[in-house]
Amino acid sequence: MGLAIGIDLGTSTSAAAVYRRGKVESLPIEGKKIMPSVISCKPDGTTLIGHSAKSRLYIDPLNTISSSKRHMGDEGKTYTVSGRSMTPVDAAKEILSKIKAEAEKYLGESVNDAVITIPAYFTSEQREATKKAGELAGFRVLRLLSEPTAAAIAYGLDKEKDQTIMVYDLGGGTFDISILKVEHNHFDVVAVDGDSLLGGDDFDNKIVQYILRQVSVSQSLQGSQEGSISMQRLKEAVEEAKKELSVSDVADITIPDIFNTHIDEELTIDKFNQMVEPLLKKTTDKMKEVLQAAGLTKRDISRVILVGGSTRMRAVREAVTKEIKQPFIADNVDEIVAHGAAIMAANLSAPEKDMAPVPIEVQEAVPHSFGVGMFLNDVWSVKHLISRNDKLPAMGSTLGLTRYPYQTEVDLPVYRQESIVPDEESFLGKLTISVRAQKEPVALSSIFELDENGILVLSSSELPDYSPIIRQYADTGEVNIPLLRDMIDSKQIQVKSVKIDTTK
Repeated sequence: MGLAIGIDLGTSTSAAAVYRRGKVESLPIEGKKIMPSVISCKPDGTTLIGHSAKSRLYIDPLNTISSSKRHMGDEGKTYTVSGRSMTPVDAAKEILSKIKAEAEKYLGESVNDAVITIPAYFTSEQREATKKAGELAGFRVLRLLSEPTAAAIAYGLDKEKDQTIMVYDLGGGTFDISILKVEHNHFDVVAVDGDSLLGGDDFDNKIVQYILRQVSVSQSLQGSQEGSISMQRLKEAVEEAKKELSVSDVADITIPDIFNTHIDEELTIDKFNQMVEPLLKKTTDKMKEVLQAAGLTKRDISRVILVGGSTRMRAVREAVTKEIKQPFIADNVDEIVAHGAAIMAANLSAPEKDMAPVPIEVQEAVPHSFGVGMFLNDVWSVKHLISRNDKLPAMGSTLGLTRYPYQTEVDLPVYRQESIVPDEESFLGKLTISVRAQKEPVALSSIFELDENGILVLSSSELPDYSPIIRQYADTGEVNIPLLRDMIDSKQIQVKSVKIDTTK
């Protein structure tokens, strides 16, 4: 049947691991434990992935794709590389295919099953796109597991004491903050928050923009072919300077013959901290919000775990210490997420085998609230059917009535937002269903189902007059979902469903 592996599909780098012979081990990809999440297409049609692709960023940036994870789930995003059109899903598929091939070469057997990690704050569209990429790469995706939860599993497995853990996950392109209660090997996600457009790339960009202002590089030059290559050289130098500032108070950025000039700038830790302070504040604000959502104080947190390569920045460690407490920093900060995914993969693929680790239970939380647009007391509002931090899998339902005599169809718009005031930017899609035309109002049910991977399905049906569901709803304000399910299964009512996978 082959082994199941865990994969950390990252914005900047990716990693994979396997649980076997009673322990977790990182899987080497071309001899290294992490691989750049970069793809480059050469004019002859050859596709390079990983380290060789990253090298081409500096000689052919226009035909090289990096940080594509930031656009996962955006169906309007395409890249044109060497005359070939690729989507973020295509890019992820290539990276995952490379990992699959390298894993099989190292393990000496087929690898068909995988747990793939995702940011906890990923939307249903981003989750669906990630799962699709895994399937296109030839995997049976056992589960999409949030990165903070995977890190908590790797850290907290077989710990004797019960703990409340906060996971601060700052990667190359995304930021997540999660609070989990760990009791034996049960991992219960209490609350999640984050920003899917905040990561190490943004910290780098602060330095890049500072340097460009110092040397007065024009926008037209930045956008040219020569400018694109120079920009990649600058980004590489900036990334190295940021790493140096993790251990030193000063970093020199020296680049000859760039942008028709040369760069020789000294960057101090104080200047860097000043530049990135607004970004750090975004993360500490999220820490406060997730504590409030969990109903906890910082004194309730047993330990803060730092995850993601960007947490190597001293400013991050200092901000977390000031806000909560001195954090725990794993030695394998770039691999810990893949390790947790590998433990989960072993449990899901072969829980009955001696090769599997001790059984674990994971209860994930919903990162966003979902609702349907409807008139509530004659005001167009969002009726939330699934709320943020509900447990996955989640289900919610409500009833509504047609508004006009002889109405023949109803639109059910879906929103992902916390407010009850509809926001068109939060509109995800809609389901249109036909109803029988009659003078009296016709009752309809709406059901939201969010599976354990966080993928959303909306179902709706017209209910017969005098249905017990209608009577119970009138009495209690709650939908009897088991009874509704029985009516669906026995064909008493016809249901129309749609998977909500449209982008905003």
